[in-house]
Amino acid sequence: MTDEESYAKGYIKGYEEGLKEAWEELISMTSKGYTSREIQILAKTRRSQLRDKIDLRQKRLKREMDLSEEKIIDVPVQEIGDSPPKTPAEQKEQESVQEDEPTPPLKVVAGATYIIKDKRLDQPISVMKAQLKKGASGLCIVRTPPDHLREKYGLDCRMVWLTKMEGVRNGNTSSSIEYVSPTDTPAITTLIKTYLSENKKAIVLLEGLEYLINQNDFKTVLKFLSGTKDQVFLAKGILLVPFDPVVLDPKDLKALERESDED
Repeated sequence: MTDEESYAKGYIKGYEEGLKEAWEELISMTSKGYTSREIQILAKTRRSQLRDKIDLRQKRLKREMDLSEEKIIDVPVQEIGDSPPKTPAEQKEQESVQEDEPTPPLKVVAGATYIIKDKRLDQPISVMKAQLKKGASGLCIVRTPPDHLREKYGLDCRMVWLTKMEGVRNGNTSSSIEYVSPTDTPAITTLIKTYLSENKKAIVLLEGLEYLINQNDFKTVLKFLSGTKDQVFLAKGILLVPFDPVVLDPKDLKALERESDED
């Protein structure tokens, strides 16, 4: 294969992977019920961070190439019964699989707030279900439609949908679904504070941090989160806040991380 053919093949493969990743992110946004305006904002944020993602990918590729060179120069002695050394391609495939593996269980303690840098809900919901089995009471304030969560995870607890649906009031008695507006942070604060005061062992899941920031601003959400953290500490409850870290600037991300009690 000529250099030109190798370049063309690599270019097409990279182009295909980039398109797949972009569409997967779009599908993920639409599955959470974002409006077209919200999707546009998130997409623009992702686009502005492309350079950083490309730089990280280049560094990873360079590191893998350096490792492959080291393995050629200095091959470790293989003991009897050991598996044969992995080739660079096999090593890369293994790392790719490891990246897709579920996040390890999160150990939680009463009175703590956990800012989880992962947009997936598997880990926080797993923690929540474990606490519910121990007798805790659970409250989920979520961007994902509650019925979807109940169906996917079999989660049985109080759920409040974070949405700006017009014509719907909080705690609408004509529907089995409770609603709260993302722009009404005082109402969300009151909701959490009241739940903590009424339940001695309470665990709260707050999903949709990116949505709250888009609908308000980072400082407002950080202030809300800081106040909520204090309420959780005083009530000896537990607060789980999963979010997608790529939507924040590094400075804002560090400020948010300081609100987490996770080691």
